[in-house]
Amino acid sequence: MSPVSSSPRRSPIPTGAPHPRLSRDPDRPRPRTKPRPRAPPIGQSPPPGERPPLPRQRLSRTAQALSTLSSLPDVTRLGGGRSGMKLLTHNLLSSHVRGLRPGGGFPLQIQASEVRVRPVPFNAAFVARLVPRLRWAALLEAAESLGHPSELPPEPAPDYEGDESFLRRVHHILLEVEVLEGVLQCPDSGRRFPISRGIPNMLLSEEEA
Repeated sequence: MSPVSSSPRRSPIPTGAPHPRLSRDPDRPRPRTKPRPRAPPIGQSPPPGERPPLPRQRLSRTAQALSTLSSLPDVTRLGGGRSGMKLLTHNLLSSHVRGLRPGGGFPLQIQASEVRVRPVPFNAAFVARLVPRLRWAALLEAAESLGHPSELPPEPAPDYEGDESFLRRVHHILLEVEVLEGVLQCPDSGRRFPISRGIPNMLLSEEEA
């Protein structure tokens, strides 16, 4: 004879009825999530017992130019291995620290502690398309600061598209001379942007942007 259970039997839930633990009263308001704390104004400390939020960093327009440059297939397919900061990249960069005079953030001064020359396949058509977009005086200054003062003429040749010798020299300065370690300095504000492992850090804090 089987023992009789003393616990009462639960009545089965009718088919189609909502489970009592999963059902929700439609008139019951939803719980509100806790709002995210905002950063206090500059110079003002957060309330006691409240953890201050991490300082937000804003991506400057020059860093956005870097991402645009890296998306160009003609650049990304040249060479192999870890790449340094090319002078083509430097020619696109400028400082956007708050309070600069118009045009005061360009060109950034290069203070390099490690420079490398890495062979890159030559593409004459690609280099010829770059020449009219370059800020030539800034390129000459950058080349001189890295020890390549006499490889480029004071001005681009009038018929540069068919001048392979000129295009090869521009190619060498733009794409083969790389900065691996160093600093970029804003000529107006003196703000220093470090170059580490070939990548210039152009991030600005919220107070600087």
